Amino acid sequence: MHLHLHTQVTMEVPSNLEVPSLDSKLPFQTIILLTIIALLGAYFKLKVSLQRRKNLPPGSLGFPFVGETLSFLKAQKQDTTVQWIADRITKYGSVFKTSLIGSKAIVITGQAGNKLVFSGGDNGFVSNLPQSLSSILGKHSIFEVTGSRHKLIRGAMMTFLKPESLQSFVGEMDSLVKQQLFQVKSLS
Repeated sequence: MHLHLHTQVTMEVPSNLEVPSLDSKLPFQTIILLTIIALLGAYFKLKVSLQRRKNLPPGSLGFPFVGETLSFLKAQKQDTTVQWIADRITKYGSVFKTSLIGSKAIVITGQAGNKLVFSGGDNGFVSNLPQSLSSILGKHSIFEVTGSRHKLIRGAMMTFLKPESLQSFVGEMDSLVKQQLFQVKSLS
């Protein structure tokens, strides 16, 4: 005698549980993509409108946060910094804006620009060197001080750099070097 037992197991799936499919993800991905595009569009529109309000010289600020630092460092590594600046002068003129090492900057080139910046008067220029460079040069360097202190330091530098002064210093340095060399030679 054979007994056949058939058991049937049934599972009920709750009706509110859906199996995710590729079709259900597509609208979500589209919404995310459109949101990102809208935010980027709003960012660039705001950026352009703010730049139009400011009376800034032409130039490129490069990528956000990075600026033109990477191309500048590449030019430094390849010893083509002069060409890097010349390219921007050709493209934008002798006064242009850029962004280097996380700081926005206005670059002024030429003799007239140097005279204006280093004249030392109250010409509206404020030093804004990166903190690392400022700490290397010191808080009393010619790049950091303004007004009467700037004139004092510039005057001292100009006195030191006069041709007569340089001739005197070169003569003194020459005699000191000869003296040291003779002392080293006599010790040998």
